[in-house]
Amino acid sequence: MKDNGKKTPLALKILRAFLILIAVIILIPVIAMGLSFIGRIAPDEVIPDSFALYARVPNPVKLAERLLAHESLPEILALPELTPALPGIEQFRSSGIHESKWTRFALRGRLDAALMADGKILGAWDAGVLSPLLKALPLIAGRISIKGLYYVQAGKNSRFEYRMEDGKVFYAGPWHNLLIIANDSKLFESVLDGTSRDEDRRGRDNKIFYARNFDIAFLLSPEYLKKILKDSDPMIVSVLEDTQFRESIEAALTIEPKQLGINIAASLSSNSREIENVLARNSPAVGLNRILPNNAQYATILAAGPLRTIMDAAASVPGAGVQEPWKTADTSSRRLLGMNIEELLYSWTGEEFAVFGMAGRPNPVILMEVKDEKKRQEVFSKAFKSIVLNENINLNLDGNRLPRIEMPNFLSSLLLSMGVRIPSPYYTVHNGYLFLSESAESLLAAVNAVRKNETLIRTDLWQGLAKPGPGKSSFGIFYSLDRSLPFFLRGNAIVSVILRAYRQGLLQLSLEKNRMEINLQAVPGSGKGLIPVQGYPLDLGGRAGNRVYAIGRGNEGRILLTKDNTAVSINALDRSIKEFPLPGNLWIIPADGIQGGVWIVSSQGRVVLADRDFEPLKGFPLITGIRISAAPVSQGGKLFLSDEDGSVHTIDDKASAAKWGTAYSTALRSPPSFLTVQNKIYAASYPKSFLGEIWVQDASSGAALPGWPAYVSGIAFGSPLPFTYQNKLHAAFISQAGELYLYDDQGMLLQGFPLELEGVFYLQPVFDGTFLWVIAQDGTLYQISPSGDRLSQKIPNLEVKENGYITAVDTDGNGKAEIFISGEGNTLHGYNRNFQSLEGFPLPIWGRPAFTELSGNGKMEIIGAGMDNKIYRWQFR
Repeated sequence: MKDNGKKTPLALKILRAFLILIAVIILIPVIAMGLSFIGRIAPDEVIPDSFALYARVPNPVKLAERLLAHESLPEILALPELTPALPGIEQFRSSGIHESKWTRFALRGRLDAALMADGKILGAWDAGVLSPLLKALPLIAGRISIKGLYYVQAGKNSRFEYRMEDGKVFYAGPWHNLLIIANDSKLFESVLDGTSRDEDRRGRDNKIFYARNFDIAFLLSPEYLKKILKDSDPMIVSVLEDTQFRESIEAALTIEPKQLGINIAASLSSNSREIENVLARNSPAVGLNRILPNNAQYATILAAGPLRTIMDAAASVPGAGVQEPWKTADTSSRRLLGMNIEELLYSWTGEEFAVFGMAGRPNPVILMEVKDEKKRQEVFSKAFKSIVLNENINLNLDGNRLPRIEMPNFLSSLLLSMGVRIPSPYYTVHNGYLFLSESAESLLAAVNAVRKNETLIRTDLWQGLAKPGPGKSSFGIFYSLDRSLPFFLRGNAIVSVILRAYRQGLLQLSLEKNRMEINLQAVPGSGKGLIPVQGYPLDLGGRAGNRVYAIGRGNEGRILLTKDNTAVSINALDRSIKEFPLPGNLWIIPADGIQGGVWIVSSQGRVVLADRDFEPLKGFPLITGIRISAAPVSQGGKLFLSDEDGSVHTIDDKASAAKWGTAYSTALRSPPSFLTVQNKIYAASYPKSFLGEIWVQDASSGAALPGWPAYVSGIAFGSPLPFTYQNKLHAAFISQAGELYLYDDQGMLLQGFPLELEGVFYLQPVFDGTFLWVIAQDGTLYQISPSGDRLSQKIPNLEVKENGYITAVDTDGNGKAEIFISGEGNTLHGYNRNFQSLEGFPLPIWGRPAFTELSGNGKMEIIGAGMDNKIYRWQFR
């Protein structure tokens, strides 16, 4: 039989096959995606509501992507606690998994996990479109070769088990569209048999997150919060005991490339009537924010109600230490001013208060809202008529009269003789707020900024930090770590340590119908500035010396200083402390030219050369019999000791002593200063007398260079400064009366010298490579060129005597040294060549700080002692 049908053309067959193939390629994923949506279960549907801590990640891949793009991540991973995670993160970054569009789509399922009250962990990841593939995991289990990973067949409870070396086991397996992970077999199996939530009381309502657009969020049960804070500040514990939480505490984290956002929310009430009065108030829109100057570096803002309400709440907290001092203040006010606290403060103050500090100005400014200006004037007038307060209206600054609140001279002198100093602030009222500050310059700068509308709220920094916040607040902290360390960043908890990687931030606390919301926005900050080093300030538990040195880097880094009659070496990495006591007053200095060596010298002439951990070298301690007349100094592997008979002795690492040069006519009261030029070392000395002479010598022999000594008139402190200028040796020296001498290498005065500078001088000059810098007792800082040109600027509230210090250090590597000065107070100032205050300065330390790359990461650090006997440490950004 003959087939009369036409044959199908080959091209048509190929087209049909191609279309079927395309349909299969498209339909299979579509069918798989459709199946993945059938019987879907949300991760929170399998987790019990009896958790202590609950976590949610809406999109794990997006979280990883945002973390890797976060500007502060390298700085955070440099923390010792997190360095173990660095290899894994770098491996993930280099893999490029997060950059694939398919990966981002396929792995975007939500991840929920919970820590139960008994310590068990349960997690559930929504596999989404990949959920059909979960069913195939048992089929490929035999082909997976990972150490410690096993597949256990147990019927419907079959699962993967990851057995760790310490005996812990994690269980994982599919259930519907979820991948279940747990560290307890019974908890894991309860999910598979559908009984994991049989004992729920609130169900999914206990897992509601109110925050939106977060990258990761947590819910903490009130019981767990109280448990983790039970060993914290007793005052916090007592407040928590009186606090009732209506639901879990929520904490949400948002990560941007240059900003970190944390939002904490809780509905709560208090058994304390006074605290409840604060919690029940709705937060206002704070008008005070509009008058903070744009150069404010830190500010604490309080708008939680009238001053009486705030003080009553503070006094009700056990252990706060407010009630008794406030009662004493009320009693004293009645007796001395004829007014109680009600009239003195409550009668005229409003509901907004603030304290802030500005860049380059060490004294803070206090702001108080004035609700009744007429009443304030009455109160001030009445107070100034008493015998304990005066109003000084003599200061007129830039055409502005600034009154000052003072005590009568007889009373202030009496109190000073008893070691009591009472502040004497300047004040003014502007735009309905009372401004107070001990610095008239700071006060006027703040008011002028408001007049010119140069306010913080108009800056890009404030706008970026405040925009994600609540808008209204009862309490706020704007901070820069260069100038302040907020209470929530103190301590060594890992959260505090991480947050200290962000230099600037704004915390706002808002209240509405007993619901508290705390919003923290933090940024790395612009410019350079400083970052506090983790674990500091460090309390030495004794009277810390104010001369601080540092040697080594990393694990071999040590901080050196004295404490009482003991030499102290602090391990820079773990902050462990070694001590070496000697009788008498002590000095401790690095042993120049002896790696890791430290010289410890007592005023009785005992000398110890030790390693960084205070293990004495052979031949030490050494009793020299020298009557030490000046602080010791180390140079070129030797220790130089000045004697009361005018001689100078050297001691080397073999414990060999020798005399250096020829004895001076009078004893040195300051050690020689040294300078190394092309492998040749020079020394400069000043035997102190009214008709004195200064020496420049060959440091190896002590012999004077040709043309030396040079003669100077008047008394002076310190030793001459040897330095090089235009590749030639020079020496500078200033007398106490302000005669500045500048010599060439032949002991000849340069043209135009000596210069007559105004003031009294206790410190010798320093040289920054271009200019000489010298500081007067009254805080006037002079910049002087070798040709005799001079500039000066007075640093407010700075007095510099023998305890002061001045140095020039290039901290940013730009080839231009910065100038650092400390005086009699607890303040270290920093300036550039243009007399501009460095970001983050002044710092709360005194005496001689150490400048070094102690961490070994290439970043300069500054380490110093505070008058509170704590060691402070910052790293330049």
